[in-house]
Amino acid sequence: MNIPFVLLACLLGILVNISFAGTSVQPDWSLALLTAAILAHRGNWIWVSIATAIHDLIFYWSPLMSLPWILAAPFIIAWSDEQIGPSLIQRSLVMVMVLLSLLWSGWGIVSCLLTALLCISIWYAMVRFYAQSA
Repeated sequence: MNIPFVLLACLLGILVNISFAGTSVQPDWSLALLTAAILAHRGNWIWVSIATAIHDLIFYWSPLMSLPWILAAPFIIAWSDEQIGPSLIQRSLVMVMVLLSLLWSGWGIVSCLLTALLCISIWYAMVRFYAQSA
């Protein structure tokens, strides 16, 4: 996936969250997309961290809600890949770690589960894209 498309989709996700905030239970579209991007390829951390800081500033007025976990994710993935070898379980635990910031910030459990399901779907699509382009 090219970076401008993902950043545009992230911005669209923020707009959807803001537009329908009080009407229904919904996932955090942009955080799911950004988490999936970092899980699919840890080299995306630079632009994902910038977009996560913008996400946090828009939603929480502070860049310290999800950003520290997104910044820690590539280091945790690299360390665990070195220690154990690459596996899906490690990346799933990193996804849970990042998405727990939603629970801490007051999102409901249903929204967090929807975000996790959306993240897994996008992650799968991005991994397939990276595998085909390699």
